[in-house]
Amino acid sequence: MRFDSAARFAAVALMWGSSYFWIKIVFGGLNSAQFSFFRILVGAVAMLGILALGRERLPRGAGVWARLVLIAFLANALPVLLVELVDDAVGADADMVSVFNASVPLCVVLLCLAARRADRVPARVAAGLVVGFAGVLVLYAPWGAEWLSAGAAVNAAAAIAYAWSMLLMEKLMGAEEGGRAMTPLVLATTQAVIGVGWAGINMPNGGFDSTPHFSASIIGALLVLGVLNTGLVYMCFAWLIREEGAAKASGVLYAVPVVLTLGMVLLEDYVLGTREILGMAVIVAGLILTRLPQRTAPAGRTRSADRATPAAKSPAAVR
Repeated sequence: MRFDSAARFAAVALMWGSSYFWIKIVFGGLNSAQFSFFRILVGAVAMLGILALGRERLPRGAGVWARLVLIAFLANALPVLLVELVDDAVGADADMVSVFNASVPLCVVLLCLAARRADRVPARVAAGLVVGFAGVLVLYAPWGAEWLSAGAAVNAAAAIAYAWSMLLMEKLMGAEEGGRAMTPLVLATTQAVIGVGWAGINMPNGGFDSTPHFSASIIGALLVLGVLNTGLVYMCFAWLIREEGAAKASGVLYAVPVVLTLGMVLLEDYVLGTREILGMAVIVAGLILTRLPQRTAPAGRTRSADRATPAAKSPAAVR
């Protein structure tokens, strides 16, 4: 594994895995709708600034923007809409929700198989994702959850939608507009900009019920979640997808519960049990399996790399 790829993987895992602790701080002064709006707004402003400094520009084609809006809808708006439409989705078992969140990599594999693009998923990567998901099951042990419920159906639909959005991201960064491929920086910036619109539409759903309170700690947490989580780390995730493919890159979602659990041990005096230690060990084993160097690149990724232009691989591309 190259160092730059490992660094991006670690950055995504650490930031997304620690989001829970920053969100707890923000909820001390903002409700859910307010948090969603201000977080994405901060991220969009930061990414537009970075885009300008990097002398990149937003895409201009209507077709490209249509695909970008679809990606944002699948990854951000649709899950929220489903939760609002289904009454008992909010009360879904937390362990079950965590398992569905971690099922996204398997959903990517299934979607590739459904599209008859199994060449995008090397056998070793698929095996590692299965092992990693088994570790998630051991970690959360959601055996008592109500799997045949509306809440489960909503979370399953959200996982499939997010997996689909990742495949669309992979395809979009392999396409070219005006002779150049879309960079992770441009993709992350556009997703943040579109996200402001989605979050603004959702503001009437509780966003005006109370006055937001901003303290130094809340502002600091918003900056971390907006600039890093929503902006730069999302760009790193997009970069992983472009360089490794959606299936392999999605494995980082298995590292998130490991980071979260270890964070709870360090910050909240959480005591680990034998089952949780075993679950995390299995997850790590699965991740190692997915990220072992491969002898030959998958055909799909080779064609994508061949299409990439020097502009797409420049330092300016450095979500």
